[in-house]
Amino acid sequence: MINLNTAEAVVDALGGIMVVAEMTGTKRSGVYNWLATGRFPADTYLLLQAELKSRNLVAPDYLWPMRQAATAKKNRSARV
Repeated sequence: MINLNTAEAVVDALGGIMVVAEMTGTKRSGVYNWLATGRFPADTYLLLQAELKSRNLVAPDYLWPMRQAATAKKNRSARV
């Protein structure tokens, strides 16, 4: 498997901004914003990871900002 370590590398490997925008149901400007921040929205994780896997590619989880289980549990406890 080929490891892609940046959002830009992921978008390029998947066919570019237009293709990723269509794939995710997002406007091109949204994809440009992802590239500017270097991260993808958490709700694109499963879709993009599946597409990468189908192409024998892989990208690290840190490209998708998601809460970790310990953080989520800690936040719930603080609210009680």
